[in-house]
Amino acid sequence: MMETIERPKFSITPKEADDFIAGANDILSGINFKNLFLQAFIAGGFDRWDSNLQDNTTTNANAPSTPGTDLTSPMSTRASFTTEKTNSTIQKTTVSQTTVNTQTTNQPLVVSELCRNQINATGEAISRRELWALAMVDAFGKPQSNILGSLGSPIMWIGDYDECMSIQANTERDKKKYTFKGQFCVASSNVNNIAVLNLGVCVPNSCSKTDVMILLKTTVLPTVYSVSCPEHDRPLDTRATIVLVVCSIFIAFLVIGTCYDVIVIQWPSWSKDEDDSNASEIDENTHLINGQAHNTPGLLGKLILSFSVYTNITKILSTTQGAGSLTAINGIRFITMTWVILGHTMIFALQFGVVDNTSRWLPDHLNRISFGPIYNAFPAVDTFFALSGLLLTYLMMKELKTNNGKLNWPMFYFHRFWRLTPPYMLILMVYVSLFPYIGEGPGWPRDGPEVNYCEHSWHRNFLYVNNLFVNGYDMCMAWSWYLANDMQFYVISPLILLPLFHYHLVGVGILLAFLVGSTIACGVLSAHDDLPASIFDGGNSQNFFNEYVKPWNRITPYLIGMYAGYLLYKTDCKVRINRFVNIFAWLAFTAVACTVLYGLHKDVTGDRLSTDVAALYTATHRMVWGACVCWVIFACATGNGGIINTILSWKGFVPLSRLTYCAYLVHPIVIYYYLARRQRLIHLSDTEVTYEFLGHVVLSYAVAFVASLAFESPMMGLEKALLKRKERKR
Repeated sequence: MMETIERPKFSITPKEADDFIAGANDILSGINFKNLFLQAFIAGGFDRWDSNLQDNTTTNANAPSTPGTDLTSPMSTRASFTTEKTNSTIQKTTVSQTTVNTQTTNQPLVVSELCRNQINATGEAISRRELWALAMVDAFGKPQSNILGSLGSPIMWIGDYDECMSIQANTERDKKKYTFKGQFCVASSNVNNIAVLNLGVCVPNSCSKTDVMILLKTTVLPTVYSVSCPEHDRPLDTRATIVLVVCSIFIAFLVIGTCYDVIVIQWPSWSKDEDDSNASEIDENTHLINGQAHNTPGLLGKLILSFSVYTNITKILSTTQGAGSLTAINGIRFITMTWVILGHTMIFALQFGVVDNTSRWLPDHLNRISFGPIYNAFPAVDTFFALSGLLLTYLMMKELKTNNGKLNWPMFYFHRFWRLTPPYMLILMVYVSLFPYIGEGPGWPRDGPEVNYCEHSWHRNFLYVNNLFVNGYDMCMAWSWYLANDMQFYVISPLILLPLFHYHLVGVGILLAFLVGSTIACGVLSAHDDLPASIFDGGNSQNFFNEYVKPWNRITPYLIGMYAGYLLYKTDCKVRINRFVNIFAWLAFTAVACTVLYGLHKDVTGDRLSTDVAALYTATHRMVWGACVCWVIFACATGNGGIINTILSWKGFVPLSRLTYCAYLVHPIVIYYYLARRQRLIHLSDTEVTYEFLGHVVLSYAVAFVASLAFESPMMGLEKALLKRKERKR
C-alpha cells in the first residue's frame, strides 16, 4: 500500500540537541527578514556589498577565511563572511571572499547586472514605502515556532508564494526605469548538519538561481547549498502536447458516442413515452440496448456506444446485481479502499515534510491503542488480495463446470490484461505528462513526482513486473506494485485452479506447497535482513519496501482466498452453521484480526520485538488476516452474517465498489496534488486528519468516476463489442 516510508526522527541525543539549538539560534539571530532585509535595502547595504563583489571577482577561492567562518560546513565553495552591527542597529555585510566557484570550473560567479540593479532599486522603493517593495520583503520566509517539531524533515520557513508572484514592480533608480515581477525561490541550507532549512525568498524575476545563491551566501545565509525557483506559466513540452491531443480524441469519442446514444437509440423511446424503467435495472455487465429497442446497432454502432457517457453512467450507478453475486464484497471493497486512503493521508503528509509538529504529534498518537489501524494499515492490501483470489476461484470453478472442465485460456489471460491495462496506462500517461502543469507553489515538483517522467520504468508497469526490480523506490507510480502482484498471481493461478477442479487433493497439496513456501521464505528473508515488524518502531527499515512488494512475500492471503472461493463453489453458498458455533467463529476471527491490527502497539512505543518474533509476525500475519476476511465473506454468502451482511450488502456500496479500481489508481495523485500545492505547513490534529481524509475520499472517487467514464468503461465496451464476450456475473 505504501512506498518510500521512513520513520520520522523524533528523538535525538543530547549532543545533537545542543548542536541543533546552537544552529537554530544562529539562524534566528541572522535571519529575521522583516528587519534585516528591510534595513539592508534602506541603508544601501546591497550597494556597498555589490561594489565589494565586483572589486573581488578575481579573489582566489582558496583564500584564508575570516574569523567566524564555519569551516565545518559541508559547503566547500561557500563564501566566508563576517557580520558587524553598527550603532544605528543596521546590519551591514562585509565580504571577504565574495565569489562562488562552479563545481566544474574555477570561474567566479557574480550577480548579474540587471538583477543587481533591480535589487538596489527595490531597496530605494522600500525607503519610499512603496507597497509592492514592502510586499516583496514581507513575502520572505520568516522564523516561526515549533522549530523542533519537524525533526527528520526540513525546517520549512516558506513565506508567501502568492504575495511574491503577484508583485508587479514599476520603479526608477538613477533616472533609469525598471519593470519586473516578483519571483519566488526556495533556498536550502544546513543547520549544523542536524537539520535542513528550506527558506522562501522573493526576488526580481531577472535574478537567476545562481544570483539568489550568491546574494544569500554573502549576506545572511552562508551555508546555503541549493536554490530552486518554481516556474510560473511553464510552456507545454512535446510530451504534454501529445497527451492533450490523445485526451482530446477521447473527449471527441465520448461526445460522439453520447450523441449517438441519446439521439439514435434513446430518443425514439422517449418520444413515444415508453416506460424507460428498464434502464435502471441494467447491471454493469449488460448493455443498455435490449430486445425492445427500436434501433439495434450494428458492430460500428456498438463500438460508438462503448463511449456513451449516458450508457456508462447508467451501468456504473446501477445497484442491481445478478443472482448468485457475493454482495458483501461490495462493502468490503469500499471500506478497504477508504482504509487505504486513510493510511496514505497520514503517511504521505509525513513523507512530504509539510507537517510542523511531527515530533510531538506522531509519538503521542503511536501511544494510542486506537491508532493501530492507521500506523498498521498494511493489511488493507491483503484484503484486496484475499478478495481477488476468492472471486477468481469462485467464478472459474463455475465456468469450468459449465464448460466440462475446459476454458479458453488465451481469453482467460487477455480479458484480465485488457480489463486492467488500458485505464492503468492511460491514467499513468496523463499523470506523468500533465501533473507538472496543473499546479504551482513553493513545493511544487517541476517535473512531477516521478523520476525522469518514468522514461526508464514505465514498460515494467505495462508488463506488470515493476515489483521485481531491486530498489522499488525507483518504481513508476510506486503504489502500482499491488497491480503487478495481483497480475502475477493471476498468471500462475491455473496451476492451482485446474488441480482443484479435477483432483481436489492434488490441488490442495499444490496450494499448501505455495502457502508453506511463501511463509518460510518471508520469515527467512525478514530475519536475514533484520526487517522491523513495523516501519514506525525505529528498526532498520532500509530494505522494508523492497521485500514488502515481492510476490513471494505477498501471495499467502491470495491463496487463502482461492480455497475460500473453492469452498463457496462446492457448497453453492448453502451452509447451515449452528448458532453457537457461528457466534464462536465470529468472536474467534474478530479476536485474531484485532491481534493482527493492534498487536504491534508495544513494538511501536519502544518495546521492540526481537528479530525472530518480528520475522514470525511478518511471515504469518498476512495469511491470518486473509483468513479473517475470507470468513466474513463466507459467513455472509452462506447466510450466517447477520447484521454484518446487511451492512456490507447495502446497495449503495455497489456503484462505489465498481469505482474501486480507478480510485486506487488515482487517489495518490489527488493526495500528491494537495500536498505539493500547499503554501502553508500542516499542523496535524485529529480534526485536521479527519477533514483531509474525508476530502481525499470524496475527491478520489470523483476523479475515479471521471476516469472510469473516460477510460475504463469504454475499454470494457469495446472488448464486448469486438469479441462478443459473454460477461460473467460478479
